[in-house]
Amino acid sequence: MRFEPNEDQATFLSVVDQIASGDGTEWTVQPDWGRYQGSATLDATLEEGGFFDCALEDTLGPVAGVAMIYRLARLPVILEVAASTLLRPYLPEDLPRPIAVIEDNPASAIRFLPLAKTVVILGPEKAQAAILAENDVRPVDSLFAYPMGTLAHRPKDLRSLEVDPRKILDSWRIANAAELAGVLKGGCDAVLEHVRERRQFGQALGSFQGIQHRLAASAIRIEAGYWMTLKASQGMDETDASLALGYLQNATTSVVYDFHQFMGAMGLTLEHPLHRWTYRARLLKSALGGANASLRAAANRRWRVA
Repeated sequence: MRFEPNEDQATFLSVVDQIASGDGTEWTVQPDWGRYQGSATLDATLEEGGFFDCALEDTLGPVAGVAMIYRLARLPVILEVAASTLLRPYLPEDLPRPIAVIEDNPASAIRFLPLAKTVVILGPEKAQAAILAENDVRPVDSLFAYPMGTLAHRPKDLRSLEVDPRKILDSWRIANAAELAGVLKGGCDAVLEHVRERRQFGQALGSFQGIQHRLAASAIRIEAGYWMTLKASQGMDETDASLALGYLQNATTSVVYDFHQFMGAMGLTLEHPLHRWTYRARLLKSALGGANASLRAAANRRWRVA
């Protein structure tokens, strides 16, 4: 794969970085200790600028979409980006965003469903989508730092998408991998800031070699997963998509464990944003059946090809 973005991609991502550092991106404690913090300002800026359509542009493509998802998932605030960016090319133009995606069980709690205007249901034989009515969704309380909800009933006017269900499933694998890599990177950045400032025995925690080694190992695993996801997005290959998601899901447990070890008690409070990243990661590591299903899909693909 190409490791350097083209000129248009570099410009696009530079603007994304500026937006991600602007209004509506700051961490604040939520009323009644809410588990997540949305940003209507950031969402509107990206929507009005056409950023969610980047995967449709020939000079940007899914690679730019993955990089944007990754960058925005690092923020302490949330907005629905993954499906709006990588699944949008498969959907009819009249289906609005935000988008919620149901992978297998329509009765399960789904992230972003209370905010969604469109629901996409992925199945092994076909993919379907519908515009949601106000009474179609039942919000549910959750620890996962996402707005979560269930379908109150089957949406009306559910239509089949004229697309190979395997292609949209691979795009959803890549989207989840990009979001998971970004979530883990956001948590890692927060922990690095903490160990630079927190002092123990007269010196910064980050000066201790054992902490340095373990955080370096976590950073390498996150970075490797991100580059695997970029590779998958360039070729939109089923094997690469499954490997990228499976690798990151497999790494999540130990990476999150180390984050909380080094953050100490502060990482368990709602007064610090670490929980927003680690609880999002806990949900994403189970996406599409979790690491075992993702890696098994990659192995099956390799075996079929061989």
